[in-house]
Amino acid sequence: MSDMRDTILSYPKIAQRLESRPADRSKVLRNLEEIRADYSKTYVKSFEKFLDATLPQLYDGINFNQNGVDFSQMVKERCVVLVPNHQSHADYVAINYMTFKNFGIPLYVAGGNNLNIFPIGKLFRKSGCFFIRRSFQNDILYRLTLEGYLFYLLKNQKPIEFFFEGGRSRTGKLLPPRFGLYHMLLEAHQSLVEESSKKGKKAPELTFVPVSINHEYVPEQQSLVKESRGGKKTKESTMQLFNLLGLFSHQFGNVHITLGNPITMSQGKNDQGDMKKVTQDLAFKCFLEVGRNMVITPSSLLAFIMLDGPDGALKWSEIRSNAISILNYCRDFGAPITNSLRPENRDSSLQRALDIFIGNKKVQIIGKPGKGPVFYSISSQARSEMLYFKNSILHHFLVPWGITAAWISLFSGEVQSVRDLQKFFVDRRSMLKHEFYLPSTKDFLNKTLHIISYIIGREVKSLQDCLDLSHKDLYKIASHLSVFARSMNFIIEAYFISALTMKSLFDEDSEGFKTEVYLKKFGQTFESEKNLGRVIKYPESFSLSLARSSLKYFEHSGHIINEDGVYKKSQTRLIGDACDYLETALQKTLSLHLTPSIDTLEADGT
Repeated sequence: MSDMRDTILSYPKIAQRLESRPADRSKVLRNLEEIRADYSKTYVKSFEKFLDATLPQLYDGINFNQNGVDFSQMVKERCVVLVPNHQSHADYVAINYMTFKNFGIPLYVAGGNNLNIFPIGKLFRKSGCFFIRRSFQNDILYRLTLEGYLFYLLKNQKPIEFFFEGGRSRTGKLLPPRFGLYHMLLEAHQSLVEESSKKGKKAPELTFVPVSINHEYVPEQQSLVKESRGGKKTKESTMQLFNLLGLFSHQFGNVHITLGNPITMSQGKNDQGDMKKVTQDLAFKCFLEVGRNMVITPSSLLAFIMLDGPDGALKWSEIRSNAISILNYCRDFGAPITNSLRPENRDSSLQRALDIFIGNKKVQIIGKPGKGPVFYSISSQARSEMLYFKNSILHHFLVPWGITAAWISLFSGEVQSVRDLQKFFVDRRSMLKHEFYLPSTKDFLNKTLHIISYIIGREVKSLQDCLDLSHKDLYKIASHLSVFARSMNFIIEAYFISALTMKSLFDEDSEGFKTEVYLKKFGQTFESEKNLGRVIKYPESFSLSLARSSLKYFEHSGHIINEDGVYKKSQTRLIGDACDYLETALQKTLSLHLTPSIDTLEADGT
């Protein structure tokens, strides 16, 4: 403990401050007591035994994929920082449990101080968790203490873990990275490099390891969805721990943890301007690597398939054929899947996922086995919960969805030239960039041409080549990718609702509206349009996250102007035109009826 205090007090930024403000020393030490982990191997070994007995009752398994990364050796040689995405409070336990069980290596995990509650706060701290305030922008001494503590951990080559999104995803989609801890770690390591250099030594390299974690079922699923639809966040408390006993009546399937390609930082000195860019570039490299390794699981695949129909029911044979079509796409174009979805395990794994959803009352059975056809349907109240799993893999299928949408517009006559096709892709991409972190326009186009070339069996080099495709080619493309045609409809519906909402608000008050008024009206407009049943078919298109992101889209596209928090009409682009455009797009996809091609199913050997 004295070594820790001495190291932190000697951290250059803190030492410099204490020279002029020696009275701050006591506050630094109080901050340290609030933050620091109190690792105890005895506690961790006892906790491991408890988890050995408990986890099999909740989960089918925790699959840890090193993905070619020699984690144990890396920790010996470098300063290692794991940066996982965050879906559940169970993430803390799952990742730490597997690294300790496999390698005997404890992780020092940055946790929000909302988890520092009796009795788990002490258990987490003894397991290597250090607690951070949710906000400390105005407390420079707290920030310096935290940075000094990170310096101490790096100096002692303690592997660190923090969740780069800053909190759990409420929607299943990856959240943009927060830069604060990235920046502090880079600053702390730079100080370590300079200290080592003065002693004629070389500091261990700083390496960030992106970690992708997928839950086949999230314990807090209902509360996360409730919050995404405007419900108030439930504050963590001791009483919530007693509610965890109810988890033993649920089934959670598997947890999948995948290590991504490590990112090692150069040890050159950066000025503050460069440091900001280096930090942001690093954060997004980690973000993209996490997204690339988010595996398609049986539950996310099942949710993707069953949410395609807004209110219909599917037979097992339909679920299976759509699954084969999607998995063949994943095989051909490199989207990652779990081993349980390989052909030899696929059917039993999908059946297991279906059983979990049925057992957890998310999917209902229509009909009786052995007495006529049996259908499976998502209960209307559970659609938003199932959407969580679909959202976790949706980014893998943005390009095939874009191709099917372009195909529909081509056949309807909306797209007739290369310029039309370019505009179509740009418009769709500008909408989706408010929902996902997208590849560049060039990469998006290159992947589009690659997919089309692969499907028709010859090279397509340009958009002009796309326009010159035969009807036979176009039908082949559409039938191969038809399973993705309506995958984004709930998003398009939300943007349509947003446009209708703003049009209505402008009709009521031409002076404009504020965000809170818009959000309230958004819900009313959704209910009205859903009851009419014209183009709004998906209950999950109502969400406050979609309402907010669509508002940003219309602002950035020039349809509205934000003046000091009040949204006003633009003089150049009309909201009414956006309503018409989005309504037409929805009507086109609803009229599309294609099934996976026979070739696609035969390619699987089915």
